Amino acid sequence: MPAPIVSWNPLRYVNSMIDEGTPTLDEVCAEARDLGFTHVEWHYGVIEPHDLDHIREVRKLQEKYGLRVSQWTCAPDFTHPDPAERAAQLERMKHEVDVAKEIGAAGVRATAGCRHPGVSEEQGIEWAVEGLLALAEYAEPRGVKIGYENHYRDRRWTEEDFSFRQETFLAIFDRIKDSYVGVNFDCSNQLMTYNDPMSVLEIVKHKVWHCHASDRVPGKYDHSVIGEGSVNFDPIFACLASIGYDGYISLEDNNPEGHEGSVRAVAFIRRKILEHWGEPSR
Repeated sequence: MPAPIVSWNPLRYVNSMIDEGTPTLDEVCAEARDLGFTHVEWHYGVIEPHDLDHIREVRKLQEKYGLRVSQWTCAPDFTHPDPAERAAQLERMKHEVDVAKEIGAAGVRATAGCRHPGVSEEQGIEWAVEGLLALAEYAEPRGVKIGYENHYRDRRWTEEDFSFRQETFLAIFDRIKDSYVGVNFDCSNQLMTYNDPMSVLEIVKHKVWHCHASDRVPGKYDHSVIGEGSVNFDPIFACLASIGYDGYISLEDNNPEGHEGSVRAVAFIRRKILEHWGEPSR
């Protein structure tokens, strides 16, 4: 059985790359290569501008380091109470689909949106479903996957995700499960609400095409070194291996120890893939 492809989401650099321009994209690509990755995952904020000419230059830079992109990680706000803003979010996300295709990403991460005051559960679910399905309608003929995430909060948001509670996430998922929308499953976000990640994975497993290998302790937003927090990766990986999963496992790396923490995380994930798939990670 083919093993998953390992990717790297250098989340520990997102804020400094956006706010200060450090490290440079060139430096991050070099670190990805040195850590042994063949794939990276980019948060939409670390690469600007998003015009396609610039994106083509970024793709050339990636290729210089032997890198491809697993996911272009975006955070649309489909639950905004202003209909004009929801429409604008959809149009921006359509462009991000074009960006993902140009940069060579397999797909785009999508969120439901923020938990805005005054938006009811029923209304937010309706708007999130509407936005995700409209985005999928645009992405499918372009061959770009959509990965709806069991998400807690985007790195650049101040509000929590509308669907951070698993009941809400699963209610939205139930209405889109037969569509083109797939799932980007995050291994640690359910710990933020003191739930077991397996309670979500068992329901969505056949729609997962991209997985965030992230780690933290219950109720704490800060990440741990992957493999050194409270996430039990064995049942998660056993579940994915049992259905023949050979998609992406991306290290959502916001560890507090920098490069050395990343080295340990990579070794841990590769070892776990070998244990559960019986094949070395790709």
